[in-house]
Amino acid sequence: MPELTARKLLLDLVTARPNTRASIAALCRAGEIVGLSAPSIRMAAKRLNEEGVLERDGRGVYIARPDRLRAYAHIEHWATRHTARVPWTGRWAAVENSATARTDRATLRHHDRALQLMGFHAWRALHVRPDNLRGGVDDLRRVLTETGMAPDAVVFAMDRLDPATDGELRRLWDTGDLGARHTRTADELTRSRERLGTLSPEEFAHESILLGSRAIAAILHDPLLPEELCDPGPHRHLVAVMKEYQDTAQAVWGRLLGFDDHGTPE
Repeated sequence: MPELTARKLLLDLVTARPNTRASIAALCRAGEIVGLSAPSIRMAAKRLNEEGVLERDGRGVYIARPDRLRAYAHIEHWATRHTARVPWTGRWAAVENSATARTDRATLRHHDRALQLMGFHAWRALHVRPDNLRGGVDDLRRVLTETGMAPDAVVFAMDRLDPATDGELRRLWDTGDLGARHTRTADELTRSRERLGTLSPEEFAHESILLGSRAIAAILHDPLLPEELCDPGPHRHLVAVMKEYQDTAQAVWGRLLGFDDHGTPE
């Protein structure tokens, strides 16, 4: 399991507790719990402040503003995004992006991240996914634009494909592996929660930030394929388990960092 960087730790704390007031001492304490130095936490906090994600509220106190993150609108709704599925008509959504220069690496990086978050898969010169999300292609275009799609990219629908091509698209995703990974992650969360009584609060907090971050990433990157292509059960189960796990983890972290039930310093 990969260790956290100072920036990743602070981003995880910020997105879990939007609008929370946190002292730099509390943030350094969070770093100490996961084995990160106070200077690295202070530097990460300074940079996030410059980006507007941590807003100063007096000397040594920050307010979390995760809405300043490009992908926060997507991240914020991790627990309910599976409800965006609608019955599939067999139509596909596609993105074409040949107009963006290959040398524009920053734009391409944001573009690829946006496509990954919305479940697109590379296919020939396009990226495709089933058109089975609420709002259809119009909403996909809007969300992709908000989360970093290249300005010159074109989003469109495809249907009436010949059976061979349609079958090729349906086989792009390894749905068996996807479901198995969700099940394994849910099992890890359950076992971790069951160990709460045998671990110190600091040990559980450290474990929870690593496991929880990975579980939410798995939920966010699930392509939300239609039932015709993928059993939604493992994904729904992972979401349910992660909701309970997050409640437990936030309570532990809140006590360790001196937050009350509303996320403000006591």
